[in-house]
Amino acid sequence: MVVNPRAYDPSELRNLAGIAEPEVSKSEPPGPGLTAEESIRAQQFRELLVLRTARATADLERPYLRSVPRSDLGRRLLYDWVEFLTLVGGHDAARDALRYYRELGWIASEIQHAIAGEIGSMPEPIHRRSFEIGDHRLSLLYIATLASLS
Repeated sequence: MVVNPRAYDPSELRNLAGIAEPEVSKSEPPGPGLTAEESIRAQQFRELLVLRTARATADLERPYLRSVPRSDLGRRLLYDWVEFLTLVGGHDAARDALRYYRELGWIASEIQHAIAGEIGSMPEPIHRRSFEIGDHRLSLLYIATLASLS
C-alpha cells in the first residue's frame, strides 16, 4: 500500500514523528503580500537606515565612499559589490551605474575608476537586466557598509 503524505493532516504527521507543533506568533501581522525579493530588499533598506542613523552623528558628507577599505572584509565586500553590479547589468550597465553613483555623490571618482577596472575581470552574465530602484538601494547599502569600514 502506497501512503501519500499529502493526504495526512500536518498535525497528525508531526505527532507521528514526535515533533512539536510550531509556535505561531500572533503579535506580528502577516506581511503585505511581498514577494521574497521585495522582502529581502525591504530588510536591506532597514539595515541601511540603521547604518545611516548610526553614522549621522559623524557628519557624513558626500561622497560617502572616498577610499577602498584595506581590510580583508572590506576587499571581500567590494568584490561582492562588483560581482553584484556585473551579474545584474553586465559590464556596460555596471560602469554606467558607477558613473551614476559618482554623479549622485555616493562615491568618489577614484572609487569609480578603481571599481570600473575590476568589472572587466568579471565574466559577462548570460541573463542581464536593467537596474531597478531596489538594485540602487542595495548598492547604497554596499557603499554605506564600505564607508563604515574605511
